[in-house]
Amino acid sequence: MSIRISSNQVINAGVDSMNTALNDATAWQQKISSGKNYTKASDNVYAISRGVELDFDISRLQMFKSNQAIATNNHNDAQSQMDSILNQLTQLKTTFIQSQNASLNQSNFAALAIQAEQIRDAIQSQMTATDSTGHAIFPDAVNSVQIEPGVTVASGVAFSDAFGANSELADSENSDIYLNIDALVTYLKQKSLGNSPTNGATVSSDLNASYTQLMQAQQTSGGISKQVDNAQATVVAVRTELIAASSALLDTDMAEATAAFTRSQTLLNAAQAMFARLQQSNLFSKL
Repeated sequence: MSIRISSNQVINAGVDSMNTALNDATAWQQKISSGKNYTKASDNVYAISRGVELDFDISRLQMFKSNQAIATNNHNDAQSQMDSILNQLTQLKTTFIQSQNASLNQSNFAALAIQAEQIRDAIQSQMTATDSTGHAIFPDAVNSVQIEPGVTVASGVAFSDAFGANSELADSENSDIYLNIDALVTYLKQKSLGNSPTNGATVSSDLNASYTQLMQAQQTSGGISKQVDNAQATVVAVRTELIAASSALLDTDMAEATAAFTRSQTLLNAAQAMFARLQQSNLFSKL
């Protein structure tokens, strides 16, 4: 039994072969020039939808990075101020110890009072200082920010956390730390007048309390900074993985695309050559 193939079938097969090769070559050329595997959602619904999800996750990571930057800047500014204030409180504690020296005269006490007053005013200035954007370094309230999935931290150091539970930024002269330092100034001024104030133990205890509270605030802030550092490393690693996953789904594999384009071009050239030979044969005359 023999199978008869008509001239039309031969010609149609040649045309179909050229069209297929041309379409493949065009498609691969588009992927190479655009850098994308798909031009519309219908090309691959799963890949496109999954790619959108990955892009959303990458955007969320960018939000985490922004929050990390905010927390880092705020805590760095606060820690710098707190470190300076702690050093000055140490000076004041030393001043109080000096004031217990029985050999000091009224002029000596007056000099110590002036020194304590200057430190008090310098500390108050630092308590109410602003950052480069004009915002208070120690605001009355701080926001909580998410620095990585499931991890939220304070965006800065609240005024009352650093300077006393009853303290407010707008009324810094009535903050616990200011009042405690001012009590030392008054104590020294009384001594400079030849008086013998009896509240020395309270003055010393209150100074120590202010020092301890500020030290705890600094340590808490330092712990948050460490958390942020760890979160930054985590987010960078996750972002790299997400970008790689998104790229694997949506971006063109140039080596694969180039090889496929070359194959399609070769098939197209072969189909065109075959069709040209058919045109030169006597098949067309028999159509």
